[in-house]
Parts: sequence; C-alpha cells; structure tokens
Amino acid sequence: MTVAVSITLTRYREPDWLVMETLASLAKQENVVGAVIFLDQNWREDFAEKVEKLSSQGIVFRCVPCDECGLSHARNEGIRLAQNDFVLFIDSDAIAEPSWAFEMARGLGEGAAIVGARILARWRGKKPLLANSRVVTDLYSLLDWGDEMIDAHRVVGAGFGINKSLFPAAMQFDPDFGRRDGKLLSGEESDLCARITALGGRITYCGQAIVHHQILPERCQFGWIANRLYFAGMARAQAGGTPSPSHKPGLWDWALLPLILPPYAAGYARKKLVS
Repeated sequence: MTVAVSITLTRYREPDWLVMETLASLAKQENVVGAVIFLDQNWREDFAEKVEKLSSQGIVFRCVPCDECGLSHARNEGIRLAQNDFVLFIDSDAIAEPSWAFEMARGLGEGAAIVGARILARWRGKKPLLANSRVVTDLYSLLDWGDEMIDAHRVVGAGFGINKSLFPAAMQFDPDFGRRDGKLLSGEESDLCARITALGGRITYCGQAIVHHQILPERCQFGWIANRLYFAGMARAQAGGTPSPSHKPGLWDWALLPLILPPYAAGYARKKLVS
C-alpha cells in the first residue's frame, strides 16, 4: 500500500552538505508517493539542479526560491503549494528514517489533524552537560515518548505533519512565531496545536515515525544554548500561559536551573516590557 504525501522543508542559511543529507533521506522514503517541496531561502541554480535530480518515479523533488521571510511564512507557502492533504514537515538538519513519511501518514489517516514524530539526537559535537536537562532537550527540538502511537498535546518542529483538509482556515502558522531574521524564536507549532485542539482536532504522537535531528558543534556551546533560552522566554511571553516541557522536570532540571533560568527569564521579561 502506498500513500500520497507532500513533504516540505526550508532552509535559512544551513550549508549545502547538511541540507543534502536531509533531502537524500527523503528520497529513500518507502511506501509513499508525492512531492518534496524545498523552499530555499539561500537559492542557487546549481544546488536546485542537484535537488531536483533526486526525483524518482514515486517522489518528485521541487526546489522553489523563497525570500528570507521566516520559518512560519515558508511553511505556510509549503502548505499552499502542497497538492496532497497530508503535508509533512521536516527541518533541513534532520534525517528521516525510510518509514517516517508512511508512519506519519498512517497517523493522519486514522483521524489526527496533526501528527508528531519521534525525534532523536544525532550529536555532531560533544553533548553538552546542559543537554541532560529536559528543558534544554526541548530547545534542541527533540521528542521521545517511546515507540507507540498516543494522543498528545503538542508536536515538535523537526518532524511533524498535518491534514490540511481538516480545519483549513486555521491550518496556518502564525508568522509572529517561528525563526526569522536569524532570531531563534519558536512556538509556532505549539500555537498551531493549541488552536486546532480548541476547534476539536486531535493531535497524535507516532513513535514509529523517526527522525534524527543533527546537532552541530556550534549548538553544543553555552552561548548558543543561552541565546536559545532567551528567545524561548520571549516566545512563551508572547504565547501566554506557562512553560510546558515535553517531560516532567527531573533532577537535572533543578540542578541546572541557575544556568537555565536567567537567560529564559530575561527573554520573558524583555517581551513583556515591549508588548
């Protein structure tokens, strides 16, 4: 059995080799047909040609020029261009297992409006001590609730999917959230999940749909983590409510709190002051 899907991704300024590893993994997807829509915010004709040569009889690769418009805007453009109801998203630094797209489509086919993948770390540098904190793990767009399919309250951006035929007016990302202009803003998936849940939509986590999020050495440095925490605080202030990590805080979270809390609180306070 094959399932029709559209897979979309974008890049800001990620290097060609990193993006190509992601695209190569999408060319190996099993039991699906459809298209991969790569919205390139760092467009080059020669790279576009390499991307489109990945096309096969079942999966066509399209490389589309995209202004430096931000992640949410690019994802909305991917939804608009998708010709299938099942639209899957993957980050340009993640590698999908061959069954990822099919398992995601299976979850959507069982009535979920949004499906999240199991996202595991592939460290390209030394894993930092702070990564033992579940709060910091969330900042790396990792999610591991096991290998079952279960109801969930949110998804993580490195790998997820939507059924765009359900709640079509609401199935868009708010451009006020998400990374743009080099800023490590977030919260766009959580905002979408909250709005769809309020409309009666179901969110599912699919543990058999696996992607490996590549974490480069520069993201293992304290400076990057602190910057990411700062923008996470800003996103939380913008969204309202309280932080909701993927797991209940553990001992490492409390032990590392003196390092984690100050940049997060600074971002939160900054957003509140300018709002």
